Amino acid sequence: MKIKAFIIFISFLICFPSLGFAKDELVMEKELMWWQINGHTGDTACFQLIFIDVGRDVPDMRKEQCGWTDGKYSLTLTGPPGTTVTFFGRDNFKKGNGFLTIKKKDDQKLWLWDLTAFPAGQWHSSEATDKSGAFEAFYNASPLFEASVISIKWGNDSP
Repeated sequence: MKIKAFIIFISFLICFPSLGFAKDELVMEKELMWWQINGHTGDTACFQLIFIDVGRDVPDMRKEQCGWTDGKYSLTLTGPPGTTVTFFGRDNFKKGNGFLTIKKKDDQKLWLWDLTAFPAGQWHSSEATDKSGAFEAFYNASPLFEASVISIKWGNDSP
């Protein structure tokens, strides 16, 4: 009987790993900018994903993997409804080079490919699709913001 229970337990862990090991996190990827694709820079591309646990503020992304590599960010965000994160274009959560606040409205994974695809200076609401969860966004525009995200702050106390 104990062997049967053990086999069922192991089968459960193997078949449903996301249930036992899932955690809420932000996963960012830096993509090449157009001038890199055209060979106008000596920088190398970064092919590593940047994992940031929900709640871990990052005052300077340049200290993370690929922090000094040129490129623009895309991201996925998991977490419960109400999870709020703000991306700043300057270090230490300063607003001087633009910012983007994202607030999840459901528990689906959120996918953002373009951090600047929102109207500037107002809240934008996006409903869930088969590819991404529902969210609200507030974007304070700045030139090349998508390439200059330097700090990340969690919570509703962000702008």
